[in-house]
Amino acid sequence: MDYLELFDYFKKARTKLVESLEKLTNEDFTKNRGLSFDSIKDVFTHTIMVEDNWLHYRFPGLGEVTTDRKFQDFKNIADVKRYMFEVDAKTSKLFGKLGETDLQKQVKRLLPNGGADVYSLAQVLYHVPIEVIYHYGEIFAEFWKMNIDAPYYSYLAYSKHGA
Repeated sequence: MDYLELFDYFKKARTKLVESLEKLTNEDFTKNRGLSFDSIKDVFTHTIMVEDNWLHYRFPGLGEVTTDRKFQDFKNIADVKRYMFEVDAKTSKLFGKLGETDLQKQVKRLLPNGGADVYSLAQVLYHVPIEVIYHYGEIFAEFWKMNIDAPYYSYLAYSKHGA
């Protein structure tokens, strides 16, 4: 599997998740549930920020300059989807330019102590979808608490039917 396939899979899984999120009331979507980022809205928004920050701020060498978006900027699923589509467009543009040699370029993450962790872009391109899918599981667990079926989409189903 390559990073393009992994991103394609997580974005197709995300489509199913968005369909479920759109069925929630705004109150259920934005309610503080004590999750890793308080609400379902904030956890889902975080997944988009992960992609945006790693690929469009850290990779180009902007350091710890990150998206200026804050969770409170998003009031409902429509706001989050607009940001999602914006990041998708930037990612598609980036992927259209990446060559094999780019995968070895360094991506730095500054640490609070002033140091930095350094990764290859190839590592980041695996980290982003894995982190995102981890948080989808967190949202699924909250759905189950709410007696809502989670829109699970396995990689095996994707590889058989969705690629």
